[in-house]
This record gives sequence, C-alpha cells and structure tokens, in this order.
Amino acid sequence: MLENKIKKFSNKTSRRIALPIFITLFLFVTVIFFVLLPQLEKNFLSRKQEMIRELTETTWSLLESYHEREISGELSRAEAQRRAALRINKLRYGREQKDYFWINDMSPRMIMHPYRQDLEGKDVSDFQDSNGKYLFLEFVRTVQKQGAGYVDYTWQWKDNPVKISPKMSYVKGFEPWGWIIGTGLYVDDVHAEISKIRKKLSAISMAILLIVSLLAAYSIRQTMIADRDRLRIFLERDGLLKSLEKNKERYRNLIETTSDWIWESDQDGRYTYSSPKVEDLLGFQPKEMEHKTLVDIVSPQYTKSFREKFKKLLHDKKPINGLENTCLGKSGQVVVLENNAVPIFDYQENLVGYRGVARDITKRKVALEELKKSRDDLHASLEETVTSLASTAEKRDPYTAGHQQRVDFLACAIARELRLPEEQIEGLHIAALLHDIGKISLPSEYLAKPTKLSKEETAIIKVHTEVGYEILKNIHFPWPVAEIVYQHHEHLDGSGYPRGLMDKDILLEAKIITVADVVEAMSSHRPYRPSLGITKALDEIRSGRGTRYHTPSVDACLHLILDKKLKIDAGDWCPLFI
Repeated sequence: MLENKIKKFSNKTSRRIALPIFITLFLFVTVIFFVLLPQLEKNFLSRKQEMIRELTETTWSLLESYHEREISGELSRAEAQRRAALRINKLRYGREQKDYFWINDMSPRMIMHPYRQDLEGKDVSDFQDSNGKYLFLEFVRTVQKQGAGYVDYTWQWKDNPVKISPKMSYVKGFEPWGWIIGTGLYVDDVHAEISKIRKKLSAISMAILLIVSLLAAYSIRQTMIADRDRLRIFLERDGLLKSLEKNKERYRNLIETTSDWIWESDQDGRYTYSSPKVEDLLGFQPKEMEHKTLVDIVSPQYTKSFREKFKKLLHDKKPINGLENTCLGKSGQVVVLENNAVPIFDYQENLVGYRGVARDITKRKVALEELKKSRDDLHASLEETVTSLASTAEKRDPYTAGHQQRVDFLACAIARELRLPEEQIEGLHIAALLHDIGKISLPSEYLAKPTKLSKEETAIIKVHTEVGYEILKNIHFPWPVAEIVYQHHEHLDGSGYPRGLMDKDILLEAKIITVADVVEAMSSHRPYRPSLGITKALDEIRSGRGTRYHTPSVDACLHLILDKKLKIDAGDWCPLFI
C-alpha cells in the first residue's frame, strides 16, 4: 500500500515538473527557428539592401561633383559626362571585386555598362530579362515616380553572360543630366550567406538545447527522488501520529523512533537525556551520551572555534535555532547536525537546561554542494558558448586573431582598477569577447586587405557594430551586452559611430571597451600596416582623454601599463567567475 502511494505520487510529481520544462523547450525551439532566424534573415537582407543604396548614393555624389565642375566652367558638359562615366566604369566592389555600377538615361539609352559594352549608346527600351520584364523602362518609371528605388529582375552573373541569376538593384536619377545610376546584389549570394549564418546559429542553439534538456532531466530525477523520500517520511510520521493519539506509551515510542535525535541538557550543556536515534546518527548508545556536551562530539578541527560559540549560546540563555556543526561518530564517520533547542527555566527564571532536537543534514549539505557545482557548470557552458561565438567571427579575420580576447583582458583589468562590481565585470567580459561579432557579415577581403580601405569599404566595415547589435539583441543576457557592442565605437564628443552618441548616452562598459580596443588595435599588427607600438597607442588615448575617451578609463589604463607594467599579451582571457 505504501509503495503504491509513493509510486503514484512520484508519477504525478514527474508529470507536474516535466510538462512546464517540455513546454519551455518547445517554446525555445519555436522562438529560435520560427522567430529569431527569420528575423535575422530579414535584417540581413535589409542590411544588404541598405549597403547597395549607400554605395549608389556615394557614387551618385561623383556625378554631382563633375556637374559642379561643369557649372563652374572648368569642364564642358560633354567632358564632365565623359570623365564621370569613365571613372564610374572602373569602380568595383564585392568579394571577387566584380560588382559594378552602370548608367543609362531616361530614354532609356545605355550610357555605360562595364560588362555590356555592346549596349552602350543603344536604345534599351525594348530590352527584356529572361522573365520578359522591360527592366530599363522599369528603372525609368521608378526614378520618375520617387527619384530612386529598388527593382527586381534577372541579369547575367557579373561578367559571365551565360549565367542568368535573380538580381535586386537600387537606381537613382541624376536630374541635371537626365541620367540613372545603379548597382545591385545577386539574390543567390545573399541566400548563400544567410544559409551559413543559419547553420552556425542552428548548431549553437541545438547545443544549448541539449545542455538544457540534460539539466532538466537531471532536475526532474532529483526532484522525484526527493519527493519520494519526503512522502515516505510523511507517511511514516502520519502513522506514528495516529498511534500517539491512543496512549502515552505510544507517544513515547514515537519520540524514540523518530528520525531526529531528541535530547535534553543541563545549564552547562551536558546531555541528561538522548533518544535512541543518537545510535543511528553517531553510533553512541543513549547512556554513552550522558554528561557529554556538543563540544565533545564536534570534529577536532572545529573544536576550538566552536567551544567559544557554544559558551556564548549558553550565556545568552536564548533559543538555539539552526545551529550547524560537523560531528564525528563513534566509528569516525562525519555527520553534519542541525540543532534547534529552547531554554528551560525554573519558577525563579533560572536556566536549568535545554530541550532540543538534532537533525542529520549531511545529505542536504551534499546536495547543496552538488547544486553549486551544477551552477558553476552552467556558468562554464555560458563562457564556452560566448568564446565559440567570438572565435567564429575571428576565423574570418586571421590577421586580428586574439584581438577580442586581448581587448577583453585589458578591459576587465581596467574595470577592476575602477573597482566595478564583479557582476558588472562579468557583463563587460561577455561584451568584450563579442564586441566584433558583427564582422561575421563583412566581406573577408575587406578584413584582410593589405592596403588602406577606401571610403566605401570603410563605410561597410563600420556597419559591423549594428550587425553585432542585431545578432545579440534577442539573446537574453543578464547584462546589456547587445547595447554595449552597439556603442563600442562611440566617442564622448559625438564623433564616433554609428549613432554619434554623446557622453551621457554611452554605457560605462562601452567606454571602457573603446579605450581597450584603441590601445590593442594600435599596438598590434594589421594587414595594411605594422604595429604602431604601445607608446603611440598610449599617446592616442592620452590626447583624447576627456574629449573622445572616458577619463577614468584612460587613467586606469595608463596606470596599469606604465606603473603596474601590465602587458596586453600576458594573457588572453579574463576569468568570468572568480
């Protein structure tokens, strides 16, 4: 009967615990694959569209500069148009340096096309793509209606006239000359990059899901075991309480068979009564405990410190609540006891002793240690996941390998020099490791370019802060990691990017990472230049102290490197939990 009740209660408990966990896991999978990934893909495509718009806007400004030279009389219109078309004809970008710009007029007539010279000077109003779309007429209509916009069509793959692929272009009209300039992206390229991101994020999500599932299974099992033990104890006590109602003798039996050790002592703490349970807990017969005190059974390494504590408790003459002590049994076994007792007074309010109960909490203490270990394992998993994300970004940029770890190392050292709370430093550590995660979306040839980047390429590189924010904003860290990553290139005077934030709008963690990032970047080698040296790096933050860079962070960095002789490459990690 008892076993059936325990089994029934255990099954009910397992269902009660398992259902919310499985619902949570289901929601996790749903959010990742049906909310986060589609949103990430949408944002990625949006950023690509924004990129070709910005490139077109930048190239359009070249036309404007030549038009100004025409207006000033420096060049004739024909010469200004010829030079502008020739310059734009040579512009290339993209991973293979084959993406280009073209120009047609409002007729439409082809003015310039790098890969279709056969169309230059010809009327292209009747030109159709593979789907029968009059794409050049569509360019004209878009410009006439709104001045600029996006157009979908099919076109040859870059310089390969045989391969036809879907393409999305951004076109903008130049009214003074009646020209339309445009560039585009190949949809297949975008889908390929999105697919890579999806695979990486899916792998990370599945790893997290597996860890959570294992921890959930462990939690359910431990809870079921604990519930079975509690139910067994409850049912046993219920039977004893019913017997207690029958007579005094059975009440005595209940006291002596309870799982706790019942005891009484005199005013000096010497035991005068011990229930038989003491034999199960410590191996001593009740008679052997008479005239002993709690100090006599405490483990030797705790005896000295516990003796003073025990004397104070007796002197205060107050109830004893939750007094824990590690004892040695008769056979040398270690038992952790929790004592609770109330003082007993005579009619003159003189203390005559204590009446109390001692409970074996050894298993509870072990369970607490296991719980702490489980928490530490979770923290370690978070550290490994963040490190994996950071290394994923750095694999695309082998010339700056270790940059994020070194920035993390210096940033955490600055934070500790500023005496920030460890909890805040944990968030700084995560953000520092991930501050360049947005570079995962940048063309690798930009990252490894051995010469100085062009303005257009620099503009694209600067997008990495926003991309990093988009990647991280829906991950629920206990700290504002996404916003810190978004702000790590902002300056106090508003000269930073991407939003030009001022001092009061920038998070402290972002200010610290900015200083660490500048020092590490200038003192390290880059594909386009050798290391500038730590001296120039320190001169840079010193010159921008209070204007571009956070004054306390600059001072702390200078103190660490100049006075404490901290070397940035002395370590490539910052412990998350210490």
